[in-house]
Amino acid sequence: MTRDSLQDSSQLEQLDVFGEVFKAETLLEIYNPTKQTDPQWEFVSDQVMGGQSQGQVSYHDQSESPCHCLSGLVSLENNGGFLQMKLTDLDRLAVNFSDYDGLFIEVKGNSHRYNLHIRTSQLWLPWQSFRQSFNATETWQRLFLPFKDFEAYKTFSNLNPQKIKRLGILAIGEAFEADICIQALGLYK
Repeated sequence: MTRDSLQDSSQLEQLDVFGEVFKAETLLEIYNPTKQTDPQWEFVSDQVMGGQSQGQVSYHDQSESPCHCLSGLVSLENNGGFLQMKLTDLDRLAVNFSDYDGLFIEVKGNSHRYNLHIRTSQLWLPWQSFRQSFNATETWQRLFLPFKDFEAYKTFSNLNPQKIKRLGILAIGEAFEADICIQALGLYK
């Protein structure tokens, strides 16, 4: 199934959709691996602060579905505990995130729990974020994550979508083998 064929109703059966159903015109895709102009994923691990987790972000074509995947081993050794694939460069999209209700993500993985973290210009310290957890099943699924459901982490600020600077997919908080793939990420209203 290619990204362009998702509008074909026979192909939609292969993509599980969780949450409300939205019309295509209310969705704005901000990441698609087939577009060279979209922001690209960058890899970060707890090694930046002395941890020992090891992993990578790589491009794949799974069942004709282009995607970027985060894989590796999360270790809690030496006060570590995370692997991250992050989208930065969001300013150049010229999108007002506050015009939307939340984020959608098309994802599959190893049936483990992962986080989507939002960083905004409201946050000063590197460990601060707005977070929401989700389960990455072994089949492609589209998840809708409302901005109102993101939890503030180590900050008293409330999430202001207009100030979003970075989005990250994280394997975090426990020792495990990470394996998660993203074929689209965007906004919905």
